[in-house]
Amino acid sequence: MAIAPEGTFDYTFDVSDSIGKSAQLEGRPRGPLPRGTRRLVGHAPLLECIEYQPEPWQLFARITLIASDAQNAAVKSVSFSVERGLVRVMHPGDILHMSRTAGGGMALSILRSDRLIAAAGAITAVPLGVDVTARHPWDLVRQAEAIFRTRDPRYQRRDSPVELSVEGVTRIVHAGRLRMGPYDIHIRHGFLDGTPGTNECLSIERCGVCPDTAAHTSAQLLEEDGLQIIRREER
Repeated sequence: MAIAPEGTFDYTFDVSDSIGKSAQLEGRPRGPLPRGTRRLVGHAPLLECIEYQPEPWQLFARITLIASDAQNAAVKSVSFSVERGLVRVMHPGDILHMSRTAGGGMALSILRSDRLIAAAGAITAVPLGVDVTARHPWDLVRQAEAIFRTRDPRYQRRDSPVELSVEGVTRIVHAGRLRMGPYDIHIRHGFLDGTPGTNECLSIERCGVCPDTAAHTSAQLLEEDGLQIIRREER
């Protein structure tokens, strides 16, 4: 079953100059929410970011979202890890988007002057700026599925690709690594079929701006480690 709306979120954060130094930022919903609507950590969570190093080669940052409006929140806080370079690349004035989908997928993107710096996770759920789009080409998927079923009526697809467009150039990919314009892209997998299915997982880094592998490692952490949820009764 899909996650109920109160288990999801879709936030925007205005980045301050303290993002890599135990930052505390205040979020807001990306779109309007009706009065009384609940989201996982409310309507205006506080973001805290602390760097840590579980192993000498693991340069991570822990992002925690803390509910500041308990009446609109399902839990007290959630936290997850990303690669430290993804945090340190942010500058004052950048916009950080963060989303948890009904399928449980996590995604984040960093925009600077409406240009993508980096994105990781289920990126079809977050804004990617003026020169990048990502979507699932469901129209083509259904056409292809119908063709296969002319020979095997029981045919079931395993996954669906992601359609990426960068500066007017489009690619449709299931997995792998490629370069599109100024971006290095790593697709772990497309949408995996099931009930409710598994969101795509990929990463995009603007070459020369975002450190190498920062978004790639972050996408892996978002998918494999997921969210750690602290409920109200927990300490």
